[in-house]
Amino acid sequence: MTLIILWLIQDLLTVFSGGGMQIPGLFILGIVYKLLIDSSSESSLRSIWCAFAGGILWDLRWVGIPGFFTLGYVAVVMIVIQVWALIPPQGRISGTGWLVFVLMEISQLIPPLLPVLILGGSAGWVFFIRQQGNSLPAILLFMYIYSRKVKNSQKV
Repeated sequence: MTLIILWLIQDLLTVFSGGGMQIPGLFILGIVYKLLIDSSSESSLRSIWCAFAGGILWDLRWVGIPGFFTLGYVAVVMIVIQVWALIPPQGRISGTGWLVFVLMEISQLIPPLLPVLILGGSAGWVFFIRQQGNSLPAILLFMYIYSRKVKNSQKV
């Protein structure tokens, strides 16, 4: 349910901005956050399908060519699953702040970069750079929520 709400918030912010501001990918940040909190195989499979469905809906709603953001979302989920699986569960609690930041930043780099690389054009790069600047506060907010969740789970 949270992912649906994040997708709708991202969509509404995109509508209300009227193209004047590039909105960060809140939906994919939510998926990455869920994967970092719960890395079970069932959660991983559910995340892949959520990323696929959300990407298709986003492509049909905004991009017009199905597959650009879908490929990016699924690629991000697969990268996060593989990288997070390399770290033993004991090491995921402490000392992973930079890794969490990198994984969340990857979620903001790959999906908007794919249309730019495939279609090209200088306008696409301007869009991409602006979106990266605007996504930093969202990444920091999700990192803060993640760190609070980890600290609360250590206290119990």
